[in-house]
Amino acid sequence: MKTRRPHSTRPRAIALMMVMVVLFALSVIVAAFAYSMSVEMRLAQICDYDDELEWMGRSGMELAKFALAVKCPEQRDIDALNQAWAGGTSPCTNDVPQFSLKDFPLGHGKISVTITDMERKFDINQVANYRGPQVDVIQRALTEAGVTDPSQSSKIVESILDWVNPSTDGHINGAKDDYYTRLNPPYHCKGGPIEDINELLLIREITPEIFWGSNSTNHPPAAYQQQGFNHTPRATKSRFANEANNVPNPVGLVELFSPYGGRLNINTASAKTLQLLPGIDANTAQRIIEQRAGPDGIDGTEDDVPFHSVAELNSGLPGGGFPPGIMPPGVMPPGGVPSPGGMQFTSGPQPGGAAPPPGAAPGGVIGAPQAGMAAGGLAVYCDVRSYVFEVHVEAEINGVKRSFIGLVSRAGQNASQIVCTRFHWEE
Repeated sequence: MKTRRPHSTRPRAIALMMVMVVLFALSVIVAAFAYSMSVEMRLAQICDYDDELEWMGRSGMELAKFALAVKCPEQRDIDALNQAWAGGTSPCTNDVPQFSLKDFPLGHGKISVTITDMERKFDINQVANYRGPQVDVIQRALTEAGVTDPSQSSKIVESILDWVNPSTDGHINGAKDDYYTRLNPPYHCKGGPIEDINELLLIREITPEIFWGSNSTNHPPAAYQQQGFNHTPRATKSRFANEANNVPNPVGLVELFSPYGGRLNINTASAKTLQLLPGIDANTAQRIIEQRAGPDGIDGTEDDVPFHSVAELNSGLPGGGFPPGIMPPGVMPPGGVPSPGGMQFTSGPQPGGAAPPPGAAPGGVIGAPQAGMAAGGLAVYCDVRSYVFEVHVEAEINGVKRSFIGLVSRAGQNASQIVCTRFHWEE
């Protein structure tokens, strides 16, 4: 009797494995093709949106200009954080249109606009004007940034002055082309206004620790610190007051200075920036913030009390901070006639218990400089208005987003015109 030998299962197993491998490979190919098609469709969709997104970005700049132009009558001559352009919630006493800068519907999508005034920081070009009185602001800023070595501080101050000064003659402790062209890689001293605040990292002795403050570890070294020039060492810990106690630098120059603007706006400046003003310490700077923020202590809300003149910083002296016995120009003294040069008057209570003359400052900020400094000094450094604004526009259509950045500034007589001076797509 014949017996049948069982068929071997090995060829079947090999064939099954080969089928599975082929199926897996085909699945990978199909998935890759599907992903590629999805990416191509997405890119094509984005390309289709390019023009519309750009015009939405430009429309966002126009919306920003409108927000800056339309103000309540009682705040027409000031710029403050409780106003609509800054995202504030102060109500108006007239029929000023109310609208939101966030998720503003436009075309087939929406835009969000963020406006930041440049005068909330000191204009580095203004304070670095070696003919002006403000260069001492840089010295105080370096102290806040943790620079305690007088030699290093002197080098930084004079190097900044040399960087913006077109003259080929440098300061004794500064740096011109003869210094920068020997670096590796070499570059030239600009000899002109700073157009991007990051230019400070090109200037001698300004390290990331000084420029970025406590965030310095997240950024690359300064340009002058590149290898190849042995007398440009990195800053050592001994040069920073707070690092001895393992406390990070509290503030960097990038938080205190901007490359554009006018005088510092006391209605939008931070406490760290305000204390760079002469005669203003940390406690007084904080009191300025608290006074303008109103009863709730929060900037940008309905109960804010922004300053309407720099003189209001003064400690309640008559005449809004002018020296005793001198009336501010154009203010009517009791029984007198206003004079462009300032009129004499008697400080304190008026004869017969009359109220102080019109224009006298209210209570003021305790600890602020006295009359001479407030009238003759602080007005040189600060203001209650802003003139240059950085605008960020986020445009979105069906999930496709693009960011734009621009600058707008006030121009014309009485700064009544608002013009766009720069606009570009942010990478």
